[in-house]
Amino acid sequence: MPWYVQPVSPGSDVARPLRVLLVTPDFPPAHGGIQRLLYEITSHMPSAEVRVVTLSTEGAAEFDRSSRTPTRRLPAVGRRPLVRNAMLNVSLAFFRSSWRPDVILNGHVVTAPAAVVLARRFKVRQVLYTYGKEVEGRPRTARWAMRRAHAGVTVAAYTRGAMERVAGGLLPLEVRVVHPGTKPPSELPSTRAQRPTVLTTARLRDWYKGHDVMVHAMEKVVRRVPDARWVVIGDGRLRPELEQRCADRGLAEAVTFLGSVDDATRDHWLGQAHVFAMPARYPEGEVGGEGFPVVYLEAAAWGLPTLAGNVGGPAEAVLDRQTGLLVNPESADEVADALSALLLDPSLAATYGVAARNRVLEEFTWESVAAQLESLLRDVAGVEE
Repeated sequence: MPWYVQPVSPGSDVARPLRVLLVTPDFPPAHGGIQRLLYEITSHMPSAEVRVVTLSTEGAAEFDRSSRTPTRRLPAVGRRPLVRNAMLNVSLAFFRSSWRPDVILNGHVVTAPAAVVLARRFKVRQVLYTYGKEVEGRPRTARWAMRRAHAGVTVAAYTRGAMERVAGGLLPLEVRVVHPGTKPPSELPSTRAQRPTVLTTARLRDWYKGHDVMVHAMEKVVRRVPDARWVVIGDGRLRPELEQRCADRGLAEAVTFLGSVDDATRDHWLGQAHVFAMPARYPEGEVGGEGFPVVYLEAAAWGLPTLAGNVGGPAEAVLDRQTGLLVNPESADEVADALSALLLDPSLAATYGVAARNRVLEEFTWESVAAQLESLLRDVAGVEE
């Protein structure tokens, strides 16, 4: 897609477009939370012209033709992340454009070297975006990136704390928290599934998501709510073991693994479920955990109460006894008690669900959070509205 400049008529009261160059290894159509966040939040900024330099991936040409964001694709060299990221930085270092940005938005710590080079080339400032486990998972890279960025934006107070820990207790840059957003459905379904239904959407790749705890919890839930079922959307290397654990506990009729599904199928189940549950945790000695899980916002947008762990990012996404219940994510008993309480008391679940949706509509639409990001970038760039 050719890059362009959106014209502003003389005398127009439209804000002067902020020119943002986003450099990132993660961008759609590649799947993942970071990819989706970067696309949605930058394409919804109210008065910004965003251009993206990222990696080529399968389906990119078709995606870019329909995208709202002009995108330059660089070849993905090598399969190993270390090699791929190194080659991406080298390619970005040679990037040239007659279009001049007001600010560089660096979408990941691994592209910090390129962001530094581009900021110097265009004589602008650069902002580092952080999310969660990549900060403590790559501490040396994160420290290097933080010391050379002019400001930071992160998805959660929890991740800001991780940045402080990696930096040794004192952040070398100003970091502002801008939570992710979601697109709420215009209307909610008038009825939901007849069976009491618990829904989880998450890749079955990491134990910290809490699927293993959910298996133990559901064993207890079905004793109290015999027709309860747990619908699991997502796929990954843990699926065979989780399915076997369910079979061993006699949960074959109570648990359905749907694997990876399209957005329409996911939305169908968000409209059918009664409770969303993902007791994500932060295992000791393991780099993992959620920064700010967008799946909680998606569930809230559909009017679902949420069960989440009382730790880190999940505790920011869910308000305990207001939009859902926060429990010890290591305790199957607490998870089972909370799920049973919500399934056995539809009025309580509905109250939390209404509050959850209202919170999304007030605070977490893409338009709302994108305006916050643009405000931060304007402040850093020194470009007034």
